[in-house]
Amino acid sequence: MKSSSKERARQNKIFFWTVVVIGINFLQLIFKNWITSLIAMVGTIYALYRIVVFDNPKNRLSQKYYDWKGNKLTK
Repeated sequence: MKSSSKERARQNKIFFWTVVVIGINFLQLIFKNWITSLIAMVGTIYALYRIVVFDNPKNRLSQKYYDWKGNKLTK
C-alpha cells in the first residue's frame, strides 16, 4: 500500500525519535550513573511529547497545528 509523502515524513520522524530513545537508553545501560539516567529519562519524555503532542495534527495541545485557544492555525 502506497502512503502519501506527508504520512511517510511522519513515519520517518517517529523512526528518528525511536532511534534516539533506544540510543540514549543503551548509553544508560553502558554508563550506569545518575547523569545518564537523567538524560535517558528526559530524552524519552521529550521524544514521547514530540510524537504524541507536538507533531500530532489531531491533538489540540499541539502548538504546531493549533493556537493557545485550541483553534486550528491557518497556513
